[in-house]
Amino acid sequence: MNSDLQIMPRLRPIEPVELAVQGRRVIGLKDPLQLSDNVLCFHHEALPLLAMLDGRHSLLDIQAHLTARTGRIVFLDEIKGLLEKLDESFLLEGDRFRKAFEQKTAAYRQNPFRPSSHAGKSYSDDPEKLKGELGSHFEAEMGGPGHPELFSDSRRPVGIVAPHIDIRAGGKSFAHAYHALASGQPSDIYVILGTGHAGVEKMFTACSLDFQTPLGIVQTDRDLLDLLSSEIGRDAAQEEILHATEHVIEFQLVFLQYVFSNRHQFTILPILCSLSYNIFGKDESFAAQREVFKQFCAALKKICRKSSKSVCFVASADLDHIGPQYGDSFVPHQGTVARAIEKDGELMGSLERLDINDFISRVAIDSDARRICGFSPITAMFHCMEASEAKLLSLDHAYVDDRNSFVSFASMIFH
Repeated sequence: MNSDLQIMPRLRPIEPVELAVQGRRVIGLKDPLQLSDNVLCFHHEALPLLAMLDGRHSLLDIQAHLTARTGRIVFLDEIKGLLEKLDESFLLEGDRFRKAFEQKTAAYRQNPFRPSSHAGKSYSDDPEKLKGELGSHFEAEMGGPGHPELFSDSRRPVGIVAPHIDIRAGGKSFAHAYHALASGQPSDIYVILGTGHAGVEKMFTACSLDFQTPLGIVQTDRDLLDLLSSEIGRDAAQEEILHATEHVIEFQLVFLQYVFSNRHQFTILPILCSLSYNIFGKDESFAAQREVFKQFCAALKKICRKSSKSVCFVASADLDHIGPQYGDSFVPHQGTVARAIEKDGELMGSLERLDINDFISRVAIDSDARRICGFSPITAMFHCMEASEAKLLSLDHAYVDDRNSFVSFASMIFH
């Protein structure tokens, strides 16, 4: 690792998990890409140092901050030792991580398809049992929308918003989205935009592999993918290894396969996206990211317009993430949930009015304090999709732990 004192180390997007080691609570850093089998563990005292690994602080900055914070001299060798451990586990941005990433991506591309990563975990891996599970979410007497009368609506939807929370928790909301989708005229291609929870360096990455679920293989539309790569001037699936364990595309596929079972053939263009509301402001430090976003969305919109096939967009998106599990210091109560759902209703109202600028402003106004993790796919979809009307179908929430941490989610249809 470069020993230059002016180097500004950046920690990759990782998943912190609380663990117990020898009776003491520690923080484990889990790599979503699984480039290493190691889970590095740190005592809570190391959190201030980890927080400064944002690519904006030099080693001298970090030393000065920690020395002032702890009241003792923090030696550079201590900091370098920790950084070396992070680098050895590919958790720091840099040459070592890049090489491991490229090797794993190359190996991943040799697979015949992208296998299910959540079958047997979030839904049954048995096809018949899975059909039964999915069907139960549509049952009207259980709060579902009823089973769709396929293609009964003469209109063809141009987009939907559907959750990506665990299907067992958000099944009814999924069902409302796919009831509305399947009731309309079908599309040839479904462009599925999902949140890249592990972060996406280039903001967007497609996947070149077909997707496997217990209900069969769904083909990725490589012709459209090739056109997209040509239009943006680079490999649009450059970071496709991010799709390996990400669930947001997979969950939409099982519902698409279920509602269209043996009734309609389709292909997909799966795309993970990761962007911040900050890029839509006037801060010039985000100018390069704004340009990447504009170019990608313009290219995707252009190739979909020019395609001889019909295209429908799917935004795989959840809303609020509130409570101790997501870093809040308070335990939510019924009033917390009610206020969050009220604000979600206002947020979805912006989308019903097809006012994406108001949607972005509402997320930015409180610095995304509610952690709207569907911001990326929803915003990208609106910059690619051409809709003239929208309808909110459902708005719900689910608790995710015993401390009332919760996630909210919605379903919408666009024509």
